[in-house]
Parts: sequence; structure tokens; C-alpha cells
Amino acid sequence: MNKFVWIASLTAAIALGTPAHAVNLIVNGDFSIPNYGGGWGESPVPGWTNLTDTGVEVGYSPIYGLSCISTGCQNLEVNANTFGTVVQNVTGLTVGDSYNLTWYYGGRPGGGPQQLDVSFGGAQVAIDSGSYGSWTRNSVEITAISSSEVLQFASVNVGGLPSYGNEVTNVALSVPEPAIWAMMLAGFGGLGLASFARRRRALVAA
Repeated sequence: MNKFVWIASLTAAIALGTPAHAVNLIVNGDFSIPNYGGGWGESPVPGWTNLTDTGVEVGYSPIYGLSCISTGCQNLEVNANTFGTVVQNVTGLTVGDSYNLTWYYGGRPGGGPQQLDVSFGGAQVAIDSGSYGSWTRNSVEITAISSSEVLQFASVNVGGLPSYGNEVTNVALSVPEPAIWAMMLAGFGGLGLASFARRRRALVAA
């Protein structure tokens, strides 16, 4: 196999091996670790840090009046013991590349008015509120300006209970699907050109 064919084949193999939503750069985005087995707890949680409290509160979603939509049926409650701020330092970014940041937000029934400010790399990207007893999907496109950025969920005092609200789960950061399709098309195109080149050489030889 000549060098051109090998490169084209490798490109297509990489493209075909790329899942529909690429690799999620968020650690423990479904808050399934630790697993509280239908309960809840406030402790160190892999990937996440609470800037306003000693631990991160994670628990079984129905406890917070919400349905199960994550792998372990768990979610983050940003308001652990007060209006909290929970962050993750996201690494592995490529400067200048675009990414899809997605998450689900839920309002806890009975917590009163709540607001959650979401920022990435120090810039606010969304404000969540309401959604009592149900999940609302958020999706924003961001461009990396550094190889590592801070994702932040910060609850805001708008008159609700300080330790009773702002639920988050299924946080993901991945390459947008159009970029993945472009990679796949490039791989298929490379294979097509390689096949054409082989056929042409065979005809010339004949």
C-alpha cells in the first residue's frame, strides 16, 4: 500500500471510529460518582469543586422532584447549604476550536424563585431559572481561548431558599457534529481518490 492510500485509509478509519457526539471533555458530567443508591450526600465529587462549601451535593433526582434522565439517576444541587458556586476545570481543549456545551437544568419544587448563572472561561453563557419539576436542556457553542477553561454554575439569590434548588445533570462538552461529519467526508473522499488512483494505474499497466 503506497503512502497516499495508507493516509487516506487511516483518515477514514479515524472518522468512522468517531462517535456521533465525540468525546465528552467533562469529568463525571452525569454526577453518577459517588453513587448514593437512591439517597443523597455532600462530599468530594470527582471533577467538581464547590467554591462556597466544603462538599458538592449530589443525589437521586426524584428526591429533588425531578425525573431520572442520567445514567445513575443522580444530579448536582448547586444550592448545597447556601447559594453555591460549583466549578470544573476543563482540560484538553484546542485553542480556536468550537465546542458544544450542553447541560440539563431543573428547578426544585418548593424552593421558591431560583436563578443559575452559567459561565465558561470567565464569560457568562446562560442564565437558568424556573423549570420547576422538569428538566430543560441547554446548548451553547463556545470557542476555546485556552487549553483549559473553568466551567462554572453559580446560584444567585433572587428570593428563594438558599439551600434548596438549582439542579444540574448531563453536562457535556464535545466537538460540534458538523465538524465530525466534515472529518468523515474527508476520510471517505480520501478513500475514493485512493481507489481512483489504483484503478488508473491498473489501466495504464494493462
